[in-house]
Amino acid sequence: MPSRMNDAVKRFFAKFDDVPLDVLADRMGISTRTLKRLREGDNQPSDDTVVKMTELIKSANDEALGTPAERVARAEALRAAHEKQQREIRLAEYRDQIEKRYPLWFIRVREHILAERYNDAIQSLSDHIEDPVSWEHVDSDVKPYVLHALGVAYYRFGANLEARQASEQALRDARKSNNVSPLLKAWVLNMQGLSAMRLWDTDQAFKSFESARTTDPSVDASYYNAICCASLLKAEDHVGFWTGQYVASCHLFSTSDIEDVISRARTDKDLVFFRGLPIMKEFMDRLSQELRSRPERKEN
Repeated sequence: MPSRMNDAVKRFFAKFDDVPLDVLADRMGISTRTLKRLREGDNQPSDDTVVKMTELIKSANDEALGTPAERVARAEALRAAHEKQQREIRLAEYRDQIEKRYPLWFIRVREHILAERYNDAIQSLSDHIEDPVSWEHVDSDVKPYVLHALGVAYYRFGANLEARQASEQALRDARKSNNVSPLLKAWVLNMQGLSAMRLWDTDQAFKSFESARTTDPSVDASYYNAICCASLLKAEDHVGFWTGQYVASCHLFSTSDIEDVISRARTDKDLVFFRGLPIMKEFMDRLSQELRSRPERKEN
């Protein structure tokens, strides 16, 4: 390695000498060409690049040296962070009458979540929620949105108990306000249900999905997540009930949502049991029939 290469870069390439450059570049969010120039010593890394290199080294060391329990915990956290098979709220799509009252720091938090920087989002949200002065200045109608964002971040990070607690607090705050939309309440209930499902509290999960369905029947995630829960339990009667509910209500769902479900249902790991049932084909056929019956149109 060229002598002009700094120590952090030397350690990085010594550690990952047998890993393809394109794989490393993708993990770091930089181009393969840039990484190659760093390896050859032609460029010096930015501070952000050094941080990412250090994090990857630490992650590799933790995996190699950790106990079996620690490795399992990390694997579960990564799975939850990257698996988006369940239908979750896209925070950036909120454009309602209270948008202008979001604190500036919450706008940055939403950007963290969209960039999958869940730990950063959790840290920022927790700091402001736990600070009495900061939290007092958050509009009461906005607090449920903020708490829901915390639940989403925790869930995607793999901290299901904390996700459930944040969702429950979001629901309590939502009930105190007359200006929180049914749409938000339905998504909070879905997040509560998903976290309960991952904790194997399936009775509560079904209750949450049913409450979400009755709160806003147009949120197709409530039905889809319940099908996932029923499939995990291998409860054919529950699968039949919720697929029937989805089909009966699919006229309320957008074309893009239905197309998304058709695509997800073929690969979602939670639906292995469902895919082995005869009702799976009927479900997919009914959704395809619904799509064919609609006039072609562009959706926002």
